[in-house]
Amino acid sequence: MKKQLYYYFRIFLFSILISPISILALDVTLTGIVKDKNGNSISNVKIIVQESRKTTITNEKGEFVLNHVPPGKYTLVAISRGYQSETISITIGEKDEKTQFTLLESSLDQSAINVTAKSTNSDFLTAPQPITVLSGRQLDRQRGETAMSAINNTPGVSNLTTGSGTSKPIIRGLTGQRVLVMTDGIRQEEQQFGDDHTVELDSFNIQKIEIIRGPGSLLYGSDALGGVVNVIRDKAPLSEEGIPKMAGIFNSNSYSNNKQDAGNFAIYGNLNGFGYRASSNSRKAGKITTPNGTLRNTGMIEKNQSASIGLDGDWGNFYLDSFKREQTQDLLDNPNENPGATVSQKLLHEKSHFHSFFIFSAGNLELDFSYQRNNRREIESKNKLLPIQDILLDKNAEVLDKSFQFYQVTSKEKYQGLNLFLDTTTADAKFHHKPIFNFLKGTIGISGLEQRNKTIGTEPLIPSYGIINIAGYFLEELKLGSLTFSAGIRGDKRSVDIRNNQTLGVFEQTKNYYMTTGSTGVVWRIYKSFSTIFNYGRGFRAPTPFELFSYGVHEGTGKFEIGNNHLKPEYSNNLDFSLRFASSKIQTEISVFQNHIQNFIYAASIAQIDLDSGLPKYEYKQGNAILKGGEFSIQAELFRKLVFPVESILFILEIKAILILFLELHQIEHGLVLDGRKILF
Repeated sequence: MKKQLYYYFRIFLFSILISPISILALDVTLTGIVKDKNGNSISNVKIIVQESRKTTITNEKGEFVLNHVPPGKYTLVAISRGYQSETISITIGEKDEKTQFTLLESSLDQSAINVTAKSTNSDFLTAPQPITVLSGRQLDRQRGETAMSAINNTPGVSNLTTGSGTSKPIIRGLTGQRVLVMTDGIRQEEQQFGDDHTVELDSFNIQKIEIIRGPGSLLYGSDALGGVVNVIRDKAPLSEEGIPKMAGIFNSNSYSNNKQDAGNFAIYGNLNGFGYRASSNSRKAGKITTPNGTLRNTGMIEKNQSASIGLDGDWGNFYLDSFKREQTQDLLDNPNENPGATVSQKLLHEKSHFHSFFIFSAGNLELDFSYQRNNRREIESKNKLLPIQDILLDKNAEVLDKSFQFYQVTSKEKYQGLNLFLDTTTADAKFHHKPIFNFLKGTIGISGLEQRNKTIGTEPLIPSYGIINIAGYFLEELKLGSLTFSAGIRGDKRSVDIRNNQTLGVFEQTKNYYMTTGSTGVVWRIYKSFSTIFNYGRGFRAPTPFELFSYGVHEGTGKFEIGNNHLKPEYSNNLDFSLRFASSKIQTEISVFQNHIQNFIYAASIAQIDLDSGLPKYEYKQGNAILKGGEFSIQAELFRKLVFPVESILFILEIKAILILFLELHQIEHGLVLDGRKILF
């Protein structure tokens, strides 16, 4: 399958090279100026062309220039800190065009642009699903903590935290493998079946975070039942407008509770359209202190490095991004089993991503290719971590890169514990066609995924396996006056190949899943500052090999977990209704939802105790689940430079399994923050 993915990828690149269409022959120039309500020019305003994702910056006179713009209808957005973002539409013909923006002063955090909701740019009032965008000062307050700590207490979202270095998002009551976490549109693959398995990201180098509440399977496939978190990382600056040839950043922080220190250094710049960026940081924390004492074995050490290069031109752009993360984290083990235990886990995550965006007269072609490796090793005693030998137990060991031998199995098997290698290769292609008859536009895409998990160690927990997933989809948008209708459909084929594992009692077998999902919705822009949105989405999640075949002690959950080979895919049917209002003084959203999940997979107690570990036994089962509730958020400028954000969310989670389980949970969260912007900046 990997050869097939490379083959398809080469076909796409070849089709680009031989394409007879050339935008360089089009010499249409779009110029403009940005002013405030008093007619004064505004400099350093970012201008974004939503359809082509081209950007530029206004000069000291408030002027901007966009060269080689193909004919067509475009949406332009102007963004500047301290002003409300402004969106206008313009039609480009065969002659040069001029336009003007008038921005109103505002101290609100403007969630102006996101690319996650529908694969093309949309703003707060027009996004087809409830979405929150975090950037700027909202992220600055959380630098040096876990990457997911920044999203805590946003509408409909909270965090599951099990230690200093562990955090994962909860969206509308769902977490783990029901919430899809991505970086720059590429899914993170890092063994998310455990509560102690954190999202492997660097919190220092994040540009913004986009959060979708509700299923996102149409564009992103399996696992997006509760929502999607797309982390846009700081990468090589592609536009040279306002970017120096070389610049650097240093930031650090410290915390007294667990004696945590963190520091980051980055260097970046742009040389005539060629951008570059490199960063390195580390974080170290000791034991967590509570009012009742110190929690033993709760320290952690984390190191992150990243580098990227990119090139921008009239033809489009591309970038190559590489990221490496290492973490050693102490785990608070079962005190009844071993009060003096010093269980530790060593994590290694590496990810490389190639992205390209090509502009043609008929539309834009977007290509993504990525490879990532995740190694998770849980060691029963961190004092017994021995040097690695160059001998592996499996005859196929040559597939493992030699550079990772320091994370592989030792010759002394009794110290191995849990040792998992997960290799994931993805290839995606999207074509965003230009509007047909000036009111119908959309995206057609295909995607492929190959994944290999290798289980090494004396506590396998799950067997080795391979996954191949192929999908095709389309999403179209029809604009009729103040109404925008959207609809799309997706088909997936997933094959899971399970390897023999005598310890788990699992024999070699293949499971195939065929899944169809879709969504439809409407956005009614009642007037410029007010919109109402209705959306229906159907999502899916294939059962994981862990849920199918696990058998053993899972240190992260404190359970002896037993898989179920007969599990079926989960399907969700979600209804959303939202009201949104945005002006220079206030921004608010009210949403209600109901999410019905068929074949909901959960771990149920079987009222037995594992004699060796003393832990209770749990077995995976299925039932139907209904999640319903609402969300409310508001930002208001009470006085100049004083902002008043309030977020309140209400969840009602109801899980029903046929004649077996009835569980109802109610959760209410609310918060109040006074934000004096003049003090912060």
